[in-house]
Formats: sequence, structure tokens, C-alpha cells
Amino acid sequence: KQRMSVRKMVIDMVLATDMSKHMSLLADLKTMVETKKVAGSGVLNLDNYNDRIQVLQNMIHCSDLSNPTKPLNLYVQWVDRLMEEFWKQGDKERVQGLEISPMCDRENATIEKSQVGFISYIVYPLWETWAELVFPDAQQILTLLESNRTHYEGLLPKEA
Repeated sequence: KQRMSVRKMVIDMVLATDMSKHMSLLADLKTMVETKKVAGSGVLNLDNYNDRIQVLQNMIHCSDLSNPTKPLNLYVQWVDRLMEEFWKQGDKERVQGLEISPMCDRENATIEKSQVGFISYIVYPLWETWAELVFPDAQQILTLLESNRTHYEGLLPKEA
């Protein structure tokens, strides 16, 4: 029974890395944070499976979306690696005559814009909510995220 329970937990956590589940994970995490605030104790009770798995899923999801939380030199290296992976996929799609997936077309790449959007609309809201849950332990991460977003904003072409 314990083996099956651990197996289910691992599967549930791995499935949390699916980006199609991002918005529902974030909404559930925000609800958990608000519940913690309403309870007023500042202590998060994880006395049932759903609460425990929700925290674990979000912890894994935060880890999965942690590249922008790294120091700039490391973040830029990861962006370069990921973009190369995306572009290789796009190259294969082009050769096969398929529609090129978003962000996978090296001929129309907008790395700076995509990173600003990724941080602003996906990563920052997740980490901001996580930081509320584990306050004050993740505040430094939010500062680094803002700094990295500012870096990529500075690389955007100036509009006339």
C-alpha cells in the first residue's frame, strides 16, 4: 500500500510540470495562500493528501520554472540552451512541412520579448504566490526575477 501511495504521489508531481496545468496550479496555490492568511496562524496545515500533494506539485512546478530565478549569467546560458532546443524542433518541423511551433522559428526569434513575457505572465506570478506561502524565504528570488526581467527589457528594440 505504501509503495502505491508513493507511486501515485510521484506521478501527480510529474504531471504538475505539464504547462497546460499552469493556470489551475497557480489558482489552487493562490487559494491555499489566502486560506493560510484567513486562518491567521501563519502555519500551513498539511494534514490531508490533497494539501500535501498541492504543495509538492507547486514546489516541483516552481523548480521546473526556475531558470529565470538564477543569477543572470546562468539564466542567459539556460535561455541559449532552451532556444537552441526550440529552434532545432522548428528546423525539423520546417523540413517536414509542418507548421512551426511557437518560439521555435529561428528566423523570427524574439528572445528578449519572449523572456520578458515569460517572466511577467508565467514565472513571476507563480513565484510571487509561492513566496507568500513560504514567506520570507523566497523574497530574494523575486528580486532576482525582477532584475533578470529588467535585463531583457533593456535588450528590447526601442520603438520609434
